[in-house]
Amino acid sequence: MSLSAKRPSQSIKTQLLEEVRSHSEPKKRLNAEVEASLYRRIKAHSAIEGRSISDITRQLWLEYLSKHSNG
Repeated sequence: MSLSAKRPSQSIKTQLLEEVRSHSEPKKRLNAEVEASLYRRIKAHSAIEGRSISDITRQLWLEYLSKHSNG
């Protein structure tokens, strides 16, 4: 799959997230400090969507990297 500087479409986002989920590659923990109010909003939206904060975080990083990748 090639990466472009354009914003990824929803189908590409879904595909990228599924690729990450399906790999048996070992995971590494990523810690970040955020304001308590932001954390509550993130947690509430993840619950509404029925997704984990980890899944949302992985998706956001994949989108960011596909947008900012030079490869």
